[in-house]
Amino acid sequence: MNAVEVKNLTFAYRGGDPILRDISFSVPEGEVFVIAGASGSGKTTLCHILSGVIPHAIKGSISGQVSVADIDPRTVGLPQTALRAGLVFQDSDSQIVCTTVEDELAFGLENLCMPPDDIRLRVDELLREFGFEELRLTNPSRLSGGMKKLLTIAAVLAPSPQILILDEPMSGLDPDSRALVRTAIEKQHDQGRTVIIVEHDLKLVTFANKWLLLSDGSVAACGPPSDILAQRDLLVGLGVFDDCPASLDLPVSQEVQTFSTSLDLPDSPDSQTSSTSPVPPPSPDSPEVQ
Repeated sequence: MNAVEVKNLTFAYRGGDPILRDISFSVPEGEVFVIAGASGSGKTTLCHILSGVIPHAIKGSISGQVSVADIDPRTVGLPQTALRAGLVFQDSDSQIVCTTVEDELAFGLENLCMPPDDIRLRVDELLREFGFEELRLTNPSRLSGGMKKLLTIAAVLAPSPQILILDEPMSGLDPDSRALVRTAIEKQHDQGRTVIIVEHDLKLVTFANKWLLLSDGSVAACGPPSDILAQRDLLVGLGVFDDCPASLDLPVSQEVQTFSTSLDLPDSPDSQTSSTSPVPPPSPDSPEVQ
């Protein structure tokens, strides 16, 4: 069964030319699906449509079919969509609104009018899962970039949506922070959640089940990483894998493993052992939590 189905989707902002042109794809339940492409190719716009930001908060001309967890996000309200598909912005600071970690985790649930006792239980669960127990009263402004990203992921997951959408979640992070974020993403996949990731650098998402490549608002390719990696000229031309090997003498699966090893990360979520242990929290004693 598919968690997301998009057919012949075309979108243009008011007064502009189409940003997306006749887009079609599907995302099976429980998969990690990557949307990649150069800047301006329509990646973030597509995420905004899937999460209901377009057309409820951002207007434009839209046509085609969109189904996200069996609803059309264009025809239901943002709160109803957030219960099914949560969107994590690229800029964590623009998404964080509260002055303590635990208030940030509770904010969305309060807006959904959940009972206070249920909110307390859910917030405590998230504090444990994401390693924020010792930081519950910390101002998010004191967190490092990686920990801020974990906080926004946790907050979006507070109402337990079936689908997690992340807009360039590892952009601007150092390698250690990228590893933290990747671990959090893989845990969601291990728990059966569908994960959609926007990324411009495919070396960071070799663990995905499928890649969708956009070029000027249209689908340039869609398939497993092993198939897409064989299209070296396309990858280099789109600027999403600039240091793709000059030779494809090794089996493509080995190439994926080689790139993953260079990042000191596992090559596939299927090879990981599911774990419910939280990401270890940083020390709260430093001026800026790392």
